[in-house]
Amino acid sequence: MRSTLLGALALTLSAACQAQDARQVEVTQAELDSALTPDWRDVSPENLILIETQYGDIIVELNPDFAPNHANQFRHLVRDDVYNGIRFYRVIEAFVAQGGLQEDEIIEQFPTLENENDRPLSDAAFVPLGNADLFAPMVGHIDGFAVGRSEALQSEWLLHCPGALAMARDTDPDSGSTEFYIVLDAQRYLDRNLTIFGRVIDGMQYVQKLKRGDRAVENGVIQAPDQGDEILSMTVAADMDAAIRPNYQVQMVPSQAFEDAKTAKRVREEDFFYRKPPEVLDICGFEVPIRKVEH
Repeated sequence: MRSTLLGALALTLSAACQAQDARQVEVTQAELDSALTPDWRDVSPENLILIETQYGDIIVELNPDFAPNHANQFRHLVRDDVYNGIRFYRVIEAFVAQGGLQEDEIIEQFPTLENENDRPLSDAAFVPLGNADLFAPMVGHIDGFAVGRSEALQSEWLLHCPGALAMARDTDPDSGSTEFYIVLDAQRYLDRNLTIFGRVIDGMQYVQKLKRGDRAVENGVIQAPDQGDEILSMTVAADMDAAIRPNYQVQMVPSQAFEDAKTAKRVREEDFFYRKPPEVLDICGFEVPIRKVEH
């Protein structure tokens, strides 16, 4: 692909130089970089977690750039088989699916983490969504993750969009350790109050199948004799044989393909829309394209 792009670029330059007006053609570094930029990035196997359930596998991408300590501890817990056989014990319709060790005396054996709810503004390639947001001065994407930003606060943070993976905690902001939850429907009021350290990139339909509790009873904890759905196993993809390891790619941000994907969602020109929708995107309603790459 790179050689093809370079070849096309070289032919374009050659033709331009041979034009009758003999104008000098200048190619900027930005144009060259654009020609060489791939449309997709590989998800690192170290950041890819497989959650096996009776319904199917839930695939999570960790984000150690925003929450390094939370991603690292979760990865260690997975590798120590801590989550194998435990359950999603608190699942509330249109809210979250929470899993973990549940019993305080067991949870207390693990170290608590200082919150990583946000971080200072970084030099990461932030691509604005392109319209206003109700919860943050600016929203957009970094590496495919939905992000909020504030120049006034000089900080940026991950968003509680569907599929976000975050650490549950007590009242103390620094009390999270083992109990995690997956957001079922957007909960943006929780942004910057709890640490998001990953997101579901495949298998969200299986998260939505999890047995629900009653929010009015013990705040959604599923009551005996009923039990929440079991996590049959959790695995770090890097620990799997390469022949059977799943491979995922996320569309590059920024890229022309990503801008085209946003435009297709924002501008609805299809004949079906006899009343044209506003050209507005909801940050939690637009997912960066993801694909599974077969061996």
